[in-house]
Amino acid sequence: MAITFGWAGTVLFVDLSSGKVTKVATTDYRPEEFIGGLGLNTRIFWDLGCPEVAAYHPDNPLIISNGPLAGIYGPFGKGLICSISPQSYPRELFNYSSFGGRFSTELKYAGYDALVVLGKSAKPVYLSIRDEDIAIKNADDLWGVDTFEAQQALLANEAGASILVIGPAGENLSRISIILTETNSAAGQGGFGAVMGSKNLKAIAVRGNGAVHVARARDVVQLTSVITEENNQNAGQMGRIFRTPYGSPDEIQEIFANKYYVKQHGCYGCPQQCQSVNYIPGIGLSGSKCANWGWSPLFSDAPRDIWQANVSMQKVGINSFDITCGIPLLLLLAYQAGILSTREIEEDVGLPASQWLGGTATEQEFLRVFFNKAASGEIPYGEGTPRFTEYFRQRLPHGEELMSLQEELYTAHGSAYHHVDNLGSALHWATDSRDPLGSTHEYKDPPPEITDYFGLPPYSGYQILDTSKTVYAGAELVTTWVQENQCLKNSLTVCEYWSHVKSFYKPPELDLRVMESRLFSAVTGIDMDVEKLARAGERIWNLRRAVMVKREGRTREDDIINEPYFKKAITCYGGSMLGKKNGPIDRSKFEALKDRYYERRGWDVKTGRPKRAKLEELGLKDIADELAGLGKLP
Repeated sequence: MAITFGWAGTVLFVDLSSGKVTKVATTDYRPEEFIGGLGLNTRIFWDLGCPEVAAYHPDNPLIISNGPLAGIYGPFGKGLICSISPQSYPRELFNYSSFGGRFSTELKYAGYDALVVLGKSAKPVYLSIRDEDIAIKNADDLWGVDTFEAQQALLANEAGASILVIGPAGENLSRISIILTETNSAAGQGGFGAVMGSKNLKAIAVRGNGAVHVARARDVVQLTSVITEENNQNAGQMGRIFRTPYGSPDEIQEIFANKYYVKQHGCYGCPQQCQSVNYIPGIGLSGSKCANWGWSPLFSDAPRDIWQANVSMQKVGINSFDITCGIPLLLLLAYQAGILSTREIEEDVGLPASQWLGGTATEQEFLRVFFNKAASGEIPYGEGTPRFTEYFRQRLPHGEELMSLQEELYTAHGSAYHHVDNLGSALHWATDSRDPLGSTHEYKDPPPEITDYFGLPPYSGYQILDTSKTVYAGAELVTTWVQENQCLKNSLTVCEYWSHVKSFYKPPELDLRVMESRLFSAVTGIDMDVEKLARAGERIWNLRRAVMVKREGRTREDDIINEPYFKKAITCYGGSMLGKKNGPIDRSKFEALKDRYYERRGWDVKTGRPKRAKLEELGLKDIADELAGLGKLP
């Protein structure tokens, strides 16, 4: 296959150990089958041999990509990062995270569909990419500098570039460290900032002067115009509600809107511009979207405190999600439940808590100390919630109770906060390798006409709560559909907040899958109808599963959610479910649901592994042959 439109045509490899730069044709990775983004990254990882190394090993590849839709007008500026994740618990798994901004588009304009960073530099460096000019440059003066200042310093030499950067947390190998671009867009989940830190890679700066060539320009213009029109008519669509720190009380949002709001900002070329930029004197300027410090009403409602926490996390490079629903929340809930006293938190855990939990001050001093410890790499504060709790499990009188409480917040493959509230998403969590938070918005209450149209059973966003419904029946149909849709969004690449099914539903001329297939066809010139595009999503999901099987020995026994979900009703601590109890899940019915899921997938029910027939049906005979050679094909 020759690439003419959509893709840039090149995958760039940079080895920091040797300084070697290699360019490989994107066609080597079958982009017509794996699209781009998540699919392309996963295929690259497979072809690299799925290295069975630790996250901080030099041979762990850091793979960053765009999709074939990147660079055109519309919500297509998402970038995908894949690597072996230090945040995954209890094992470090091959995983992914996404980010917004301008970087992925600049990478496309520079001529690259993906960047693969290998090896480890002997000293701090940053990577400069300007079209054909690739350079590894000294970053001694940037090491230890926060993410905001580092970007400003880099722009003095890298004019016009878009930058991915890590803060002190990534440098010191915190498992909850982020990779940031600008002041708010970040690859948060995964701890990939620490992967960059392990390679002594402070930043990547890219500037492209090329262009994206599309096959049918008139069709592209017409389709992107429809997207803009639909967005403007749908004021309730996700992405248009983030004008203030989302989740805060109304009065706090009003203060931000009237006093601190500066402008809207967003990804390159996107009409939504869904991030609100706010400025508070003495704290600084930053962006805000969805889940930040204001999301959790368990903490201070003072606007300055909310913003100070938000800006501080971005600067040191810590994942806000692992704070708002991680260690601080765990300690607060443990205190409220009588599992930990303020004395134990201060003396045994080593964090100041008496004034905060005693009600005489806000959480700011607690956070200041915690951020410093986490960003410095001091164990266990930057290890993430499960490893933090595991560390204190044998060191505290009620360590087992603390561990059980933690398992309610962080289920088997990632944070449970926000979406483990129905059977479909619970099954999704169990069978994925991370918390699929963004994509599981699709589990939220689609009207019957939409579920009927897509051939799905009627389902509610909060199925477990309503025991009068047969909530287990058909849940596997919903999960497989959402998982494949997730793969497409992350491979094309399409913004999660733009691409909800109920946002584009005017059949038969317009629905999400029709829009995606038409856009892909118009941009690339490869006619891809809805059925073929759906098959691509299924192919990518099966390739991801094959990676899990080959590298991590994944079986049915690993497709789990934590024990508390089977034993009692779990309290939800965020979003519209705040304070509500959910569950418990019936274990035998959940196992039967897994049976039906594997059968629908064409996988072996006993092992949970893909069968040869399914892999060959999807054009993955080479994958099947390799798994068979390893004795890992059922």
